Amino acid sequence: MQRFLTITLAVILLLSFNFSLMAADSDEQGQLESLPESALVPHIALLLPLESASFGEAANVVKEGFVAATQRGEPLPAIIRLYSTTEDPLDILIAYYQALNAGAIFIVGPLTRDGVSAVASSHFSNVPTLALNTADSNATLPPKLYFFGLQMESEANQLAELALSSGIDHAIIIGDDSSLSKRLQNAFTLRWQNEIDKTAESFFYADNPIMLQQFRNLTAGSGHLVFLALDAAKSRLLRSYLDPEVPVYATSQVFSGADNFLLNNDLNGIQFLDMPWLLQPDHPAVMAYRHLSPARSVDMERLYALGIDAFRLLANLMLPQPISAISIDGVTGQIRFQSPNQFVRELVPAQFENGKVQLIKNVKNIAEDEW
Repeated sequence: MQRFLTITLAVILLLSFNFSLMAADSDEQGQLESLPESALVPHIALLLPLESASFGEAANVVKEGFVAATQRGEPLPAIIRLYSTTEDPLDILIAYYQALNAGAIFIVGPLTRDGVSAVASSHFSNVPTLALNTADSNATLPPKLYFFGLQMESEANQLAELALSSGIDHAIIIGDDSSLSKRLQNAFTLRWQNEIDKTAESFFYADNPIMLQQFRNLTAGSGHLVFLALDAAKSRLLRSYLDPEVPVYATSQVFSGADNFLLNNDLNGIQFLDMPWLLQPDHPAVMAYRHLSPARSVDMERLYALGIDAFRLLANLMLPQPISAISIDGVTGQIRFQSPNQFVRELVPAQFENGKVQLIKNVKNIAEDEW
C-alpha cells in the first residue's frame, strides 16, 4: 500500500522545488499524482491515522490545521510528506520506518496515544520527532522524541494550580470510572497534595437522585472546593446538587462553545481552562489563523488548532536555537519546553456566569468583559 502523501504547498519550500500531493487511496486518483516509493528525498513526514475508522476524522482536521499554518508560516528547509496510517500501532511503526527509509529528516506524529507509545518503545527514533500525544510507557525515551498535544492531565495539573490560589486547603474530587477521569483525578491529586497541609478526598459520580442529593451536604460550607473530573453532561447535572457557594473547577470537557447559552447556564460558577482559539477571538495568533470553513464541533476546533501549533512548533524546532529557548504564544496556549521532552501549553482560565463565559484575567479577579 502506498504510504506517501506529499502536500502541494509551494509556500513551505526553502528552495523552488516542484512537488505534488501523493495519494494512498485509488479513489483519489485523478486529483492526486503518485510518487514512486523508491524516491529518496529529504523531507518532513507528517504521520496521521487518516485510514482509521475511529480517528480518521480527527486526523483529517489536524491535517487541515497543519496545512493552513504552512500557508502563513515561514519557509521550511524541506518538503512535507503526509503518511496515512490506520490506528494499529504496528501499522504506525511500519509507516514511521518507511518515512525514515525515504529520507525523513523530521517526523510529526503519531496522533494516538498507542501509536506514540509504540514509537517511544521502538528504536526507530533517530531523527527529531514531534509526537502529537503522549506515551503510556515510563521506560527510557528516545532523546529526539518530543511530546506535544492536548493532554488532559496537563489541564488537571494547571487547574490544581488555579485552585491553590483560592487559599482553600481541602479538595473534593468527583469523577467516574472512565480511564480519562481516573487520569484527571490522579493528575489533580498529585499536584494538589504536593503542597503542605492540602488534603483531598475522592467520590464516585452517580446519577441516582438520592446519591446526587448527598453532594449538597457533602459540599456545604466554606472549607473546601470541588474538582469535577467529568464530561459536560455529567457536570451540568451534578452542578445543581452542589452547594451554590462552593468553588468548582473543571477541565475543558465542560465547554461546548460560547454560544450554548442554555447549556452553559447550568454550569454557572464553574471555573475551567481552555485554549485561546476558543476563548480569545482577539488573540493575535487566533486572528491570524482564523478560518472560514464550515462550523465544527468544539472538539474538532481544538484539533484544528493543534494542527496549527504543531506546524509552528515544528518550524521553531528546525531553527538553530536551544530547545529550552522555544516559547510560542500559540492558538492552543502559551507553549514552552519542559524537560526532559515535553512541550506544555498554559491555558486560559475562564468562568461561567449567567450562561456566558468570562475570562479570568488573574486568579482572583474575573474580567468584566463578557462574550
